[in-house]
Amino acid sequence: MVIDMTEILTAGILTIGNEVLDGLVVDTNANWMELRLVALGVKNVRLACVRDDIGEIGRGLDFLLETCDLILTSGGLGPTHDDMTLAAIAQRFELPMCENPEALAIVKRQYQILFERGIVESPEITDSRRKMAIIPEGALPLDNRVGGAPGVKLSIGKAIIFCLPGVPSELKFIFENSVIPWIKENVSSSYVEKVVYFPIRDETMFAPHIDPVMKKHKGVYIKSMPATYGTSNVLKVWVSARGENDSELHDLVESAIASLEEATGLKTIEPMDNI
Repeated sequence: MVIDMTEILTAGILTIGNEVLDGLVVDTNANWMELRLVALGVKNVRLACVRDDIGEIGRGLDFLLETCDLILTSGGLGPTHDDMTLAAIAQRFELPMCENPEALAIVKRQYQILFERGIVESPEITDSRRKMAIIPEGALPLDNRVGGAPGVKLSIGKAIIFCLPGVPSELKFIFENSVIPWIKENVSSSYVEKVVYFPIRDETMFAPHIDPVMKKHKGVYIKSMPATYGTSNVLKVWVSARGENDSELHDLVESAIASLEEATGLKTIEPMDNI
């Protein structure tokens, strides 16, 4: 049976970095996490990007906390002056910052490894490296075996915040080894999605059939994605559902697709190279 949508874990992503907003770096991290969160049964509800500014980071967190149970931040955990994600969190929620022994152990281990690999010139724990072990009081450091900065997990009210480095390889390591296990322990819902193609080029003729089918099949979400007018004769459609039983969700999605075919009088077709 499909569970009530209000029981599903909701997530928000906060990307932090001047380089993203200035167009110097494309934010691939958010998209990478979105896809995996959805596959884990999490509902993404908000995405924001802010500059390296303590006030902006605080306001970005407030925006996500309005509706999100789970927040993931990307960027701002490094050794430089503009890496201020954790300081912003501490200031916004009036938490003291302190050197965490576990975080410091991670930093020391990583720079020793990086030194032995010839990647850095010294394993010395300088002030800038020690900075990465200073985290909000009560936060839990998350292991990072790719780079130097530990991730951080902390609770704010009823929400859980995971702070991840902005370097994609480091973010992915911590996400896969710390975020995913936490989600699997705390989320019982599943997500099933199927992409189908209808032989129609005008979305306005297809759109009126979406709401009636969604109302008929409770828990199903349908989203059409048209191509630029004149470039394709088909319409790409996403049909998805969230719930607790994969088998029932697959049946529900297939039933909704069948209802779309019946309502439109069109049969789905196989995708073509120009779609």
